[in-house]
Amino acid sequence: MPQNLSYQQRRAARLDDPAFEYLRNPRTRRRLAYSLIALLVIEATTFALASILHVVLFVAIVAVLACVMVMLLGALKASTRGIEELSPDVLDERQSQLRGEIFKQSYWVLATAALVSCTLIALMGQPWWELPDALPFTVIALMLQVIVTIPTVVTALRVRV
Repeated sequence: MPQNLSYQQRRAARLDDPAFEYLRNPRTRRRLAYSLIALLVIEATTFALASILHVVLFVAIVAVLACVMVMLLGALKASTRGIEELSPDVLDERQSQLRGEIFKQSYWVLATAALVSCTLIALMGQPWWELPDALPFTVIALMLQVIVTIPTVVTALRVRV
């Protein structure tokens, strides 16, 4: 790879590497996306059970989940060629158009997730719902992960890359 390429050009070349071609078929992309969603559910369950888990076990589970999340998200980004995160300068016209569609769909998914999260946090503050104090923080932390991953998941599930 030439040395004078910008970071975005190097990133685009890395994500478009033919070695990742086996990840790019729709079935594999969907499996990766559903695996990431399942991982977020497992993480939410782990945090919800944090008060009954031994501290060492909780930290070990969270560490493993974080490592799996990084690898899974990397594979998912390679499967979509990263069109949802790359600068428009390194995308061709078709990819730029797809990127716009991805952002439009991601906006609606994210708006729905934010509405559900805000509703849950508001309900958690009610005196009739006895929950651990850390649960609203957990919802917010998971929402931040959803914000980071949603364009990649939408790309994998909805767009033919």
